[in-house]
Amino acid sequence: MQQYKPGDRIGGEYTVLKVFGGENQSGMGVVYLVQNREIPRPIVLKTFQRALSSDAKRQFVSEAHAWIKAGAHTNIVQAYWVREIAGQVFVAAEYVEPDEEGRNNLTQYLSAGQLRPEIVLLWAVQFCHGMDYARSRGVLAHRDIKPDNLMIDGSASLKVTDFGLAKSIDLDAVPQQRGWRLFGRKQPVETVSKTVTGSAMGTLPYMAPEQFLDAKSADHRADIYSFGIILYQMVAGNRYPYLVRSDAPDAAAEFFRAHTDQTPLPVESPLMPVIARCLQKAPNRRYATYDAFLSDLSSVARGLQIKLPKVVHVTKEDEELYAQAQSYVALGDKDRALRAIDEYVSKYATNECGWTEKGRIHFERGEYAQALAATKNSLEINPYNTHAWNNLGILLNRTSAPITEVKKAFANALQFDPYNTAAMMNLIGPLVLHKEFLEAATLTARALKLRPDKPLVRQKAEALIKECLSERHVEAAETLLSGWTEARPTDTDAWHNLGLISLDKGSSDRAIQCFKRVHELSPQDNFAIVQLAKLCYQKKKARECLDYCNKLLQRGCEPLLAVGLKARVLNFIGGYEQALDFLHPYLDHNPGNDALWVVLSEIHEYRDNYDAAIKALQGAKRLLERSKSKHRADNLRFVDQKLQQLSAMR
Repeated sequence: MQQYKPGDRIGGEYTVLKVFGGENQSGMGVVYLVQNREIPRPIVLKTFQRALSSDAKRQFVSEAHAWIKAGAHTNIVQAYWVREIAGQVFVAAEYVEPDEEGRNNLTQYLSAGQLRPEIVLLWAVQFCHGMDYARSRGVLAHRDIKPDNLMIDGSASLKVTDFGLAKSIDLDAVPQQRGWRLFGRKQPVETVSKTVTGSAMGTLPYMAPEQFLDAKSADHRADIYSFGIILYQMVAGNRYPYLVRSDAPDAAAEFFRAHTDQTPLPVESPLMPVIARCLQKAPNRRYATYDAFLSDLSSVARGLQIKLPKVVHVTKEDEELYAQAQSYVALGDKDRALRAIDEYVSKYATNECGWTEKGRIHFERGEYAQALAATKNSLEINPYNTHAWNNLGILLNRTSAPITEVKKAFANALQFDPYNTAAMMNLIGPLVLHKEFLEAATLTARALKLRPDKPLVRQKAEALIKECLSERHVEAAETLLSGWTEARPTDTDAWHNLGLISLDKGSSDRAIQCFKRVHELSPQDNFAIVQLAKLCYQKKKARECLDYCNKLLQRGCEPLLAVGLKARVLNFIGGYEQALDFLHPYLDHNPGNDALWVVLSEIHEYRDNYDAAIKALQGAKRLLERSKSKHRADNLRFVDQKLQQLSAMR
């Protein structure tokens, strides 16, 4: 079976842009993001990894038609066609583009932790709308509802995908097994694809009990059960509702026991009664219809005073109109984009996504007042859309609105999506402009922890640290660098800068920690060794100081500094004669270095040899009197004061 790579052409028509899944990456199919000259935007082509029998091909085509049959709906990823190209069967479908965080499915949102109740309810309602519409079109069950099959689009709306494909995508991968033989596998199995009577089909963590025994007869209530698992994960910070051993020798049997025997683990959430009903073991005890499911979700929303947007059904032709508007923006034809979206919103004035897109198009055209009005319309319909709040913040900033309004818009974006680093980065500029460096630094540190490898976050962090240091805002710089080193513990420059700030604040212990980290990451960094030698001397860490001094001497870096520190340390640890023996050769080679004479004086003073100490200081004074150093006056003052002290002590 041919595996395509980016740049290849499928059937001479479709240029491959990206590849998802495939050999060694996915247990089932492979998905290609492709572009065709005849279509203005990319689509996806889904197929198998391996060659299929003729029966398997026929079943794949048949099941793919179930997805196509589901039609066009705001909460369904649309399938366009299924056909054989160059000997392979492909199903073509709408591409749900990832957001700026790289997310386009529920799995990615769940991995971040607990979701806001407004978002959970919104997506649950949208799931019901999409599934109920598919059912009205004759799609009786999906049978593989899982987070990977729930896409989240650019307007933060949920869209169900892969109708029917769970039944056939891996059809030839597993020999047919019936009843309990399915559970005799030695290797963990996540996805099971048989649909003949008496066999299982689905994804183990999300399969209703009846799917293990007779998947073909499972109906929409099995999908409701699967979504109940997902609902639990959304309100429980991605925890699973059942206790399942990860080391169980038979994964299928382990999950079967969980789904048939266990009750969901308790979790504090107003949605728990709804979840409990979804997860009833017997299908007839679950919600009988999506309307009944929606009714209970609406009741919870009212109790929480959460306003849920009304469902808007958009025809297939008008979905295409919306897509055209987006495509024209991408192609740079803003006039045609605006005409298309204006036609769309004139038909669907209560559909938030149209207003969000209209706002974006006006923004691209530099028409900020119109963009503001459209974006506010979108938020009036759905006040939980993090992307629209982010857009509003950008627009308010462009129209010179008060910083309080700008901050409020971005705060709302982050309230409904605490992991939206794009909103965080968009807020940095206004904060810096208004000299709110500490808040900017805190926000940037948070973004770094969430997305340490995102180029935009790193660029903003680098620019902000320069601004903080330029403005001498030490607290903000320290806040940012602390988060930076935590998020990117191998960034040498961040540790270096945090070390300098720690020195500036007199935090010697932290400075030592920072420069040690620099030394670990970049052993050739002499500056870090110099600082460590000085700091360890100040903290009376004699052995460590000697080690760093020896490294400096071996490298010929700051030799006189290293000599002075080492001589002092040798003297402190009881080696008076050893200190003198070490220092004198350097004095013999550098008799004009006043600092070495001061060191010699300190060694003698430490041993109460005041005459020798005074003599060494007098030598330093003679050198300083002839010196033209810019520190001459300060050094002379220090030497005169020491001479007076030693004379009094003698």
